[in-house]
Amino acid sequence: MSRVVTKDQYFDIAIEVLAELGFKGLNIGVLCRRLGVTSGSFYHHFGSWQGFVDLLLETWEHRQVLVLRARNFGKATPDDDIRALSDLACGLNHRAEAAIRAWGANDESVAVALKRVDESRRRTVHRAIDGIVHDPDTAGVLTALGMATLIGHQQIAPGEQEPSLDRLLTEYARLIYSHRRSPQ
Repeated sequence: MSRVVTKDQYFDIAIEVLAELGFKGLNIGVLCRRLGVTSGSFYHHFGSWQGFVDLLLETWEHRQVLVLRARNFGKATPDDDIRALSDLACGLNHRAEAAIRAWGANDESVAVALKRVDESRRRTVHRAIDGIVHDPDTAGVLTALGMATLIGHQQIAPGEQEPSLDRLLTEYARLIYSHRRSPQ
C-alpha cells in the first residue's frame, strides 16, 4: 500500500534537507526517500522540479509573511515590537535560511523570492525601530545593521567562539535604544 503525503509535508522535509545538506543536497530522490514515497508521488503533486521549487518558495515566503502579520507589529508598543522581532529572529531555521541564500546566488527564482522576504522583514524592522528613534534616516541605518547582523549570523558556521544570536540581538537593541528620541 502506498503512503499518501501532502505538499506541505514535502515542503517541511525540503526545509529540513536544506538545513542539513544545503541546496545542493535537495533533490527528488532525497525528498521521496525521507517521505517514504515514490517519485510518482512527487510528480503527481508538482509536475516537475521547477514546479516544486516554485511552490516551495511561494509557501516559504507566505509562511514568513504570515509570521510577521501574526505578531501584529505596530499594534503594541515599539518596545514590544523589538522584543517580538528578536524572538522571531532567534526562532528562524538559520541553517535552512543560509542554504536558501546560497541557493539564491545560483538560481534567479530563489533570489527573487528571498528578496521579497528580506524586503518584508526590512519594512517591519524599520517600522519598529522608527517607533523608537523617530528619525527615518537613523532607523534606516539601524535596520540595515539589524538585517546584516541576522544574515551574517546565518552565514557563520556555529562555533564556540561566536556569540549567540540572542546576545547579538541584545546588544543590537541597546544600540537602537541609545538613539531613542521623543516624537516631534
